Amino acid sequence: MPEELRNRTEALNKLFEEAFEEIDPAAESPLYSQLCSLEERYGQAELIAAGGMKRILKVLDRHGNRHVAMARLHEDASDLLFDPLIREARLTALLEHPNVISIHDVGVDEEGQPYFTMDLKSGDGLDVVLQKALAGEGYPLSERLEIFLKVCDAITYAHSRDVIHLDLKPANIQVGHYGEVLVCDWGLGKLIGGTDEIDDDMLLNPDLLSGMTEYGKVKGTPGYMAPEQIRGGTRDKRTDIYALGALLYAVLTCRPPLEGKVDTMLQAAVSGEIVPPTKRGSDVPESLSAVVMKAMALEMDDRYGSVSDLIKDVRAFLGGFSPVAHESGISTELFLFYRRNRVSCNLAAAFAALVVVVTALFVDRLSAKREQAEALAAGLRVEKQETETLAGRLRAEKEATETLAARLQVEKEDSEALLREVARLATALPGDWAAAGDQFSHDFFHQLPLVSHELAMRSVKEVIRTEPERTDEASAQLGYLYFMSAEFSKARPYFDVNPDRMRGLARLNAALAESFAPKEHQMSAIQLAGIIETLHSMNRTTLAEKILSYDYASLGYREGYELAVWKMFGDHRHCFDYEAETRTLAIDGGGHSFSLRTKNGQYPLRFLPIKRLILVETVISDSSEITGLKMLEELDIRGSRISSMGDLNLFPKLKTLIVRPDQLSPDEIDRLSLLVRIQ
Repeated sequence: MPEELRNRTEALNKLFEEAFEEIDPAAESPLYSQLCSLEERYGQAELIAAGGMKRILKVLDRHGNRHVAMARLHEDASDLLFDPLIREARLTALLEHPNVISIHDVGVDEEGQPYFTMDLKSGDGLDVVLQKALAGEGYPLSERLEIFLKVCDAITYAHSRDVIHLDLKPANIQVGHYGEVLVCDWGLGKLIGGTDEIDDDMLLNPDLLSGMTEYGKVKGTPGYMAPEQIRGGTRDKRTDIYALGALLYAVLTCRPPLEGKVDTMLQAAVSGEIVPPTKRGSDVPESLSAVVMKAMALEMDDRYGSVSDLIKDVRAFLGGFSPVAHESGISTELFLFYRRNRVSCNLAAAFAALVVVVTALFVDRLSAKREQAEALAAGLRVEKQETETLAGRLRAEKEATETLAARLQVEKEDSEALLREVARLATALPGDWAAAGDQFSHDFFHQLPLVSHELAMRSVKEVIRTEPERTDEASAQLGYLYFMSAEFSKARPYFDVNPDRMRGLARLNAALAESFAPKEHQMSAIQLAGIIETLHSMNRTTLAEKILSYDYASLGYREGYELAVWKMFGDHRHCFDYEAETRTLAIDGGGHSFSLRTKNGQYPLRFLPIKRLILVETVISDSSEITGLKMLEELDIRGSRISSMGDLNLFPKLKTLIVRPDQLSPDEIDRLSLLVRIQ
């Protein structure tokens, strides 16, 4: 019986083995089978860039099922360039940093040609970014400086690994659509003290590069090469610091440090004839210009000792401090201190003024009380009556004192701004009226439009009186000022004096001089809305802002005024729905992002009497976007991303706040519940 049981067990085991042998691994693991069957890893090659030594292809990595960038030599390149290409790949692979391009694979194909693959990133080169910034298509200075600091971070890391780049330029910096910044093309990089270094003479041999016209670029780029790099001298980390200074020059001015013929640029770099950035762009800060000139010093010892020192100076500027490279005076340091502590300084000045006023009032009242006490001694009855009268008077005077203190603070700030502007305009007369006209178009004009307009008119008329040779130029500016005050008939002869200046504005003024109805304009803002829309189509947004400010200061709110305000928002004007009877404004952003302020920081909604505001499907996340609504009594922010209301003093009449259940933190709700009713 045991023998029979053993035979059955063996037979059963044999059946199991045969059953498992029939299972097809390919059927159970299709991805594994597909990977095993691949004969070629990379395919679908597409040329996306070409340089002096190599070309860059977009290929499909079938192993990872993704697209990567592949660097290969040109098809007719010499075998002697194999090692430089592999050296670049290995040198780049040493640098594992978020701002350095990542290397995935280094190898040799079936034809014996070397290659390496790396990240395939979308976006633009920094050279394209600077061209867009120069054309006014975004990328303000603050964003460009953040890009520059990320490049510095990458070079700082490379220097910590004893690697220098030697070919830093805007074209070798990749800027992604989501803030990514990558330093690419380490083909000229070298490992300080290393033995794996390729001779420049070999890299520059035109025979090896098959007569390519751009082979010289592998040694460096004129305008960004340090003098020692041009002369063929010793190169170290300070050579990269020179290139970073040139890169910062381009970031500030949106132009390269040197322009012209190659020989001229090389000679200027070797002799140190670099024009400071402040002379290439009027809006370049002097402190950052000093940083550039120190980094691009002719002698290596005069430059920054490390990239970290360069970063500290740039971050000092961004933080409101004076960089070490800039020898600032006491006045500059005081201004920077005020800018860093603006709120505290203003509060201290207001408090000091309040103390002076209250002290003067106290001394005056003390003297009056002494005289009253002597008079009250005449009789108890008179004393009682006058005492009661005095108590009532003191209460009234206390309230008057508080009102006076608040008014003095506001008038003090306005007076200081006016005095500064008047002093500046006075120094501009009569030779610099154009600069004065430019200034009143900014913050000062929008604070006091009527005063600013009158000062500009006086300035221009003074130029016409004292400088006849500038009459044509001044007449065009006078026409511009009359246009701003909607006096189109008065503006017309001044535009006709020099028809080539402000040609488009002159044609618009001529049309308005024929069709504009001044009496109707005083009763309704319909014509104003049409003028603002036309100016927007002419890219005259700044002039449209001035006309709206001047009109509101001179004529105030009237019928149809909301139409003029909506025109200030261009394509987003349909997002606003205003009900004049209840003074309710609903803003439906449709989930799209746009600001309630203009590009010059102005706030057109402040010209409307808005008591109730409803935000619907907006991406507004900061309550400062709506702080200009001083009459606001009810605010519904459920259709926004606002999570904190900040300082409620900016909403002096707010009574009701409507929020989502989880929109505000418990601490924020506790703080606001004492001041407004939350629904």
